[in-house]
Amino acid sequence: MRKINYTIMILLLVLNGFLLTKINNYSKAINDINILSKDIKKELLTLEQNIIDENLNENLKLREDIKFINIHGNVVLAQDIFKKHALVLRYSESNCSDCIKAELNAVLKNKELFVNDIYIIAHYRNKRDLYVFYRDIQNKGLKNIKMYLLPDKDLNIPADKLNMPYYFCIDSTLLITNFFIPQKDKPKLSENYLLNTSKNFLGNNATQ
Repeated sequence: MRKINYTIMILLLVLNGFLLTKINNYSKAINDINILSKDIKKELLTLEQNIIDENLNENLKLREDIKFINIHGNVVLAQDIFKKHALVLRYSESNCSDCIKAELNAVLKNKELFVNDIYIIAHYRNKRDLYVFYRDIQNKGLKNIKMYLLPDKDLNIPADKLNMPYYFCIDSTLLITNFFIPQKDKPKLSENYLLNTSKNFLGNNATQ
């Protein structure tokens, strides 16, 4: 009788251990699902906000008298810079450095798509930093890059408040279209934007 009771006790202990393991695994799975759900919700909120911000900046016009400083240190106006369809990458040194680097890498990776059609507008407190960066990006392959310093730190559009790099297309009337806010952890989105912009706005037929 004692032997049977001992066997039952052993079986109950084994069953209890098995159930505890199952419960722990189930709790871990639920926790993982909750974390994934939060990540998905966060990404959806970011996407939603980006769409709102992109729409706020779509079909606006830059002021003709906005001042820029070219690579030679001369002051030029917006109306004198944008004489044709062009793609603009805009950033400030105050933006997150990884965000800037991600977009520059995307542009460099797809540089054959643009030839003479891409402009970089940047804000630096020290004007010399513009020239240093210009030489660096030329050495990396963007030989025909056009780069300008924005001394006033903004373009007088809602995007000035974003504190992150962004792209837009512009034509000779200074109309802003195809506004795009990239995400540093999703480089494929930027590459797809650059490819579509090259084909559909700039009319380039180059392929990667």
